[in-house]
Amino acid sequence: MLFTPWSAMISALKTKASIYHYHDPELLPMGFVLRWVFGKKVVFDVHESVPRQIMSKPYLPRFTRRAISFCYKLIERVFITGQTMIVANKNSVSDYSSHTYLVQNYPLADEQMVAAASDGKQRNGIPLLVYVGRVSRIRGAVVCIELAAGLARRGHDFRVQLIGPYSETFGTELKAKIEELHLQDKVTLTGHMDWPEAMKLTSQAAIGLCLLLPEPNYTACLATKIIEYMMVGTPVLASDFDVWRPYVEGESTGMMANPTSIDDVVNVCEQMLGNPDELANMGRRGMEAVRTRYNWNREFEVLLECYENLLRK
Repeated sequence: MLFTPWSAMISALKTKASIYHYHDPELLPMGFVLRWVFGKKVVFDVHESVPRQIMSKPYLPRFTRRAISFCYKLIERVFITGQTMIVANKNSVSDYSSHTYLVQNYPLADEQMVAAASDGKQRNGIPLLVYVGRVSRIRGAVVCIELAAGLARRGHDFRVQLIGPYSETFGTELKAKIEELHLQDKVTLTGHMDWPEAMKLTSQAAIGLCLLLPEPNYTACLATKIIEYMMVGTPVLASDFDVWRPYVEGESTGMMANPTSIDDVVNVCEQMLGNPDELANMGRRGMEAVRTRYNWNREFEVLLECYENLLRK
């Protein structure tokens, strides 16, 4: 954080680019110097709200998070002066100046993958529930395991697969919980998996799980995995966050539940599994929504507009 920004700036200047576009918040000093010392056209790309992220950082003592988040806001406001902003979240547009573009982080629609997903659905047999992403407590890993325990108690036959990296300590904790609940034959921690392979497995699942906990950054930002599940025709069981509602309930691509109430999560999941015809319809609606609206091709047009307006200045 101390030295890389300056190394990056030197490398950037050597390119003699027309526009400099950066993403990482630790590069804010570089962006400021490029803009005001060298007079370059600079774009700062805010994927997620850093102030909201800070409020959920596990390595920061809780009593310090609000103050650190506030200090970051002040620093960011000074350093981004004169820069063009790109945000991926509708709720962040109002946080910045008028020179802000909304470029949402939708997946690049892979027609071959979508076609394979459409042909390869396995609705018969044992239902598979899949989660893809970082496996952690605030991202709902424990909720997924408790959901499995609730379904098992009610006599359901199913499989749950958690795909994604996790820390050694948390992995040990999860495996102990799986054994304690006697779920070894029902829940699998897969670890990291290449994205195409993970999407292929997700396309065969009955339900895609996105049961993140109500942390500030999650309740204000769309989880990209929801759109990825939709892309491969997999119905979504998601946390009942208002910002996610238009994609899940609004598009009728899944159902929502309170992630802090395991009974609610189990009830909603049981309702979904009990209606396989509607699951199939949800999957088809999700694929169509991604094909026509929620894909990177449409967002890329906004990014190009941003570049073109900058170059005309």
